[in-house]
Amino acid sequence: MTSRHEAARQQTSRFLSRAWRLAPLVFVTFLLSACVLVVPSPDTAGERTAAARAFQEPRAQALAVAAATGDADAVRRLMQDEGVDPDVIFWGRDGGTPMLAWPIYRGNPDGLRAMLENGADPNVAKAYQTQDRGIRNNANAMVWAAEQDDPVYLQILLDHGGDPDTRNANNEALLFHAFIKQNKWRNVRVLVERGADIDAQVSPGSTIVSKYAVRGGFEMTHWLLARGADPTLDYSYSQPVRSTDSHTIRAIFWHPGNPDDPSWQIACQRWLLARGIARPPMPEQYRRMRQTFGFPHEEDRIPLPDMDDTEDTT
Repeated sequence: MTSRHEAARQQTSRFLSRAWRLAPLVFVTFLLSACVLVVPSPDTAGERTAAARAFQEPRAQALAVAAATGDADAVRRLMQDEGVDPDVIFWGRDGGTPMLAWPIYRGNPDGLRAMLENGADPNVAKAYQTQDRGIRNNANAMVWAAEQDDPVYLQILLDHGGDPDTRNANNEALLFHAFIKQNKWRNVRVLVERGADIDAQVSPGSTIVSKYAVRGGFEMTHWLLARGADPTLDYSYSQPVRSTDSHTIRAIFWHPGNPDDPSWQIACQRWLLARGIARPPMPEQYRRMRQTFGFPHEEDRIPLPDMDDTEDTT
């Protein structure tokens, strides 16, 4: 009897010893499981909060979260299986921004791509009636993409049929929108390379090449000239006017430029001269500007570039 009790006691002791050794692992496993089941991802939680503020309908909120976190499977399910149509859902202070702009706003190109691959329209825009300018469109996803530092959003939209000649709510071309939003030059390049009208009136009276030239951006000016921008073109009351005394030509020859590196301005001057476009008289505004910055301001003291130097004018 005693031996049986002793054997049972030893067996119980071994079981308890093994259980105590396993206890920390079991406890940690329980905690991890609890975290997975109870505590949501901080990113997802933040996106749910943001979506709830922007959208009222629960399924729209779900699509916004999926797009903002790049969950392509959830985007497909919501759009294809549950019929959530982002083209008819709008948000923003004025209620006019299409839902497709949401993943751009939240910084997720994968979510943008997923929405487009499942049928979202890259060009959808909500119209509104102005008091004095007729019907205009609110900013759409193309406008949002054009003002981002990273051109990936614009590239994705263009890959899925986005219109490079989209206009913003002020009826300004996308080229100008990218320019005026702290000079998103990479986006300007993408738009030109993808077919935007390089000679369009981007804002009243101006083309994109004149915008860069009159601000002394001659590296950009040269790039645009090499890709077909017409330096003789201005606009008057939205009508094209061509002359050899245009804003672009005057800026290329007379703008003070960059005294530390005049090479791109000189390259633009050579580009014009090689095509028979002579230097026009100096406008008074540039005379005063040059004088203010300590540049020579008499025409006979400002030489033209040496055309004998080898220069790529393509």
